[in-house]
Amino acid sequence: MGLVLDDGKGRGYSSSVSESLRLNVSSKSNPRIFYISRDDGLAFVANSTDTSADAGDYIFYIKNTSTTRDLYVERFEYHSANAALWKLWEVTGTASGTSVTASNLNLGSGISAEATCVGNGAISGLTTVKQLGTHRNGANGEGDMYYGDALILTPGKAIAVEYDTGTTGAAEIDIFFHYEKISRSN
Repeated sequence: MGLVLDDGKGRGYSSSVSESLRLNVSSKSNPRIFYISRDDGLAFVANSTDTSADAGDYIFYIKNTSTTRDLYVERFEYHSANAALWKLWEVTGTASGTSVTASNLNLGSGISAEATCVGNGAISGLTTVKQLGTHRNGANGEGDMYYGDALILTPGKAIAVEYDTGTTGAAEIDIFFHYEKISRSN
């Protein structure tokens, strides 16, 4: 008998080989947020609409309020009636404005996001720490800031999106994020 490869799950099964003697394997190739949503029910979207955003307004804020999980940002989608420059900031302070409730992307999950989200109008009470991104869109345009889960908000950390330049008008932000147990070693 030749080499036998265990299935790697400890169930006592062997891996299979095709007729052309190639190992049959599969991989997880969807974005991580898919698996977190499906398997754990910990993927969310939060939306903010400001019908009269002014240049310099912070129009979306999110803070990780979990004590046991990191918040991973997959991406922001932004839309505006006018050409605009968007800035993403790490911030401190107490956000003052309208609360926004994040929606669980797994509609069968009853888990709520452990986050403070503020939007749907101008937000005050924030101090910028450092800029994390800048993006533009044209009039009646849209775009996204894709972070591929690399933007991580550890417990207590917060970010805000600024509608930096543009004439007064409608602006929307959607943020897609998920949670994972704190597992880093630093």
